[in-house]
Amino acid sequence: MSVFLTPDQTNTVYIGAAQLTIHEKIIPDGMRATRSVASWVPAGGLMKPNEPFGKPGEALRGQARGITVHNTNMIQTPAATNPAEQYTRATFNGNMAGVVVHFYVWRGEVWQNLALNERGWHAGDGQTRRASRRAGQKLGGNLDTIAIEAIGADDETTRTTALLCAWLCREHNLDPALDLWQHADFSPRAGCPVYIRPQWAAFAQQVKDDYFCAGELAAQKPAPRVRACIGSANRRRVCRAIHRARG
Repeated sequence: MSVFLTPDQTNTVYIGAAQLTIHEKIIPDGMRATRSVASWVPAGGLMKPNEPFGKPGEALRGQARGITVHNTNMIQTPAATNPAEQYTRATFNGNMAGVVVHFYVWRGEVWQNLALNERGWHAGDGQTRRASRRAGQKLGGNLDTIAIEAIGADDETTRTTALLCAWLCREHNLDPALDLWQHADFSPRAGCPVYIRPQWAAFAQQVKDDYFCAGELAAQKPAPRVRACIGSANRRRVCRAIHRARG
């Protein structure tokens, strides 16, 4: 029997002319640790918060209010698998020291570990909130945001992460100019996402480009879908070409 995980389901999603394949392996509600994993996950403790986003009684309970981008280290894996699957497996096995995120991304591989209406443990801010970029609002990394771990210093991984962020913004009515965050925004000592952080302005602009490109294409009359390479440097040109073709 294979030691590797089998997704519960695999979904293909589209962002403009590009596509992502997402392997869902959601941590079951009520799953408990067989040993002490972290101070907040003792032996017998829940392996995830088991709580929807927000706090009880809030109007936006269960609704994501932002996206937090992380980087984690590259790891060596057997040829039959990849780092995104292996990090997911490590989460299920209790080997991630209590860290629980929604997505792991490596190159074109995306594995989802949490439902998109539930909290994770990833930001290092407990159940606190900081000022949001939205006037009069506050935001918590753990409480309110979808967590993405981009694995290693890899251009294709960063590109896939940008596409995932754009798709999530579209799906959850988020604004990439207001609702895209770095781990360091919630835990300043983290210095995370360590690989994307030095190029954050370009990364955030790519998310905006993908987001608005997807909106432009969706507004046009139907046309045959074009599959664009996720890592392509010609992504913006493809978007403009399809836009022109749709008239």
